Amino acid sequence: MASLAWQLAKRYRNTRHSSGFIRFISASSTSGIALGVAILILALSVMNGFELALKQRLLSVIPHVELDAVQQKIGDWPRKQQVFASVAGVDAVAPYIKTNGMLRFGSAVKAAEVRGIELAAEKKISDFSSYVSAGQLDTLAEADIVLGQGIADALGVSVGEQVQLMLPKLTDDGRLASHSSASLTVSAIVAIGGQLDYSHVWLNMHTLAELLAFEPNTIQGFAVRVTDIFQAPQLARELGRVSEDYVYSLDWFRTQGHVYQDIQMVRSILYLVLALVIAVACFNIVATLVMAVREKEGDIAILLTMGVAPSTIVLTFMWLGWLNGLVGSLIGVVTGVALAYYIEPLFALVTKLLGHSLLDPSIYFINFIPSLLQWQDVALTLGVALVMSLLATLYPAWRASKVQPAFVLGQR
Repeated sequence: MASLAWQLAKRYRNTRHSSGFIRFISASSTSGIALGVAILILALSVMNGFELALKQRLLSVIPHVELDAVQQKIGDWPRKQQVFASVAGVDAVAPYIKTNGMLRFGSAVKAAEVRGIELAAEKKISDFSSYVSAGQLDTLAEADIVLGQGIADALGVSVGEQVQLMLPKLTDDGRLASHSSASLTVSAIVAIGGQLDYSHVWLNMHTLAELLAFEPNTIQGFAVRVTDIFQAPQLARELGRVSEDYVYSLDWFRTQGHVYQDIQMVRSILYLVLALVIAVACFNIVATLVMAVREKEGDIAILLTMGVAPSTIVLTFMWLGWLNGLVGSLIGVVTGVALAYYIEPLFALVTKLLGHSLLDPSIYFINFIPSLLQWQDVALTLGVALVMSLLATLYPAWRASKVQPAFVLGQR
C-alpha cells in the first residue's frame, strides 16, 4: 500500500491535467523553500567565516590579555615576565610600551597607536610578522619602524623611506608638557586586512623608551597569549593577582568581545528569520494540497470505493506535498553550498569592479567576506526544511482521507 501511495503521488505530481494555478502555487512553494535553504546555508557559512577570521586574524595579532601599569612603570621586568609565563594556561608573555603619536611624511600626517616591542618576544604572542606585505621583519633595529598598510597608504610612504614620529610628553597629572620626535626608517609594512592596518605602528621598545624618557629597565606592561582564548577573562584576573605591580588587567573580551558577540547574535537572528522564511514557503504546500484535494475528490472517492484504505490516501497526499519540500530543499542545499564556496571570489570580483571595498577596512576588522562551510549546518538546515515540509502536509492529507465517496460521486 505504501508503494501504491508513492505511485499515486508521482502520478498526481507529474500530471498535466492539474489547474495552472495549482502548478504555480506548487512551484512557488518549491522555489521559496529552495531560496530559504540556500540563503540560510550561505548566511551561516559567512558567520562561521567571520568567527574564524576573528580568531585567526584579529586574535592572532592583538594580545589576549594585557597588564598595563596604572601609575608607576614596571621595573625588573625580565623576572616578572618569567613569573607570568609560569601561570597555567599562559603560552607566552612579551613586554611592551605603547602610546599615541603622529607620523609625518612630507605634507601628510597620520595619527597612530605606537607600540614598542621586543621582536623576539612579540613573535611568540602575535602573528603580525606573517602579514608582512613589503620589506622584512627578521630584525627590528633601533631606527626602524613597521607600519600598517592603511597608514602607509595614507602617508604615501614605502619601505626604505623615512618618516618623522612625534610623541607627546605628559606630566604626572596627564597634561601635555612637551613633545619628542625622531626620524625612523620604514623597514616593513604589515597588511593584516582591517582596522589594525589604519591604527598601529611598531618600533623597537628601547627606542620608544628613550623617546618617552622612561627610566632604564622599565616598561609599561605585558602582553599575554593564552592557550584557550575563551579563558582569557579568568586568566586576566589570575595574572592580576600574581602581579607585584598595580596594573590594569585587560582581556580581549573587553576590547574586541563586542565583535564576537555581534557575530553570535547575528547568527541567531539570521537563523530565526530564515527559518521563518522557510516556514512561510511551507505554508504554500498547505495551499497546494488543499486545492489538489479539492481537484482530486472524484479520484479519492473512487479509490475509497475500490477498497483503498484511508491511510493510503493520507500517505499519497503526504508524499505529494513532501516532494515539493524535498525537491526545494535539495535545490537549496546545492545552491547554498555553491554560494558558500564561491562567495569570497565573487565578493573580490565585485570589489574589483566597483574599485573599492564594500567593507571599509578602516571600520571593520577585515575587508573581505569570509566563508566557512560546516556540514552540520547544512544537515541542520536540510532537516529543518524537510520536517517543516512534512508537517505542512498533515492536515490536507488527513482532510483527503475524510472525503465521503457517496456524497462526491452522487454529485457527478
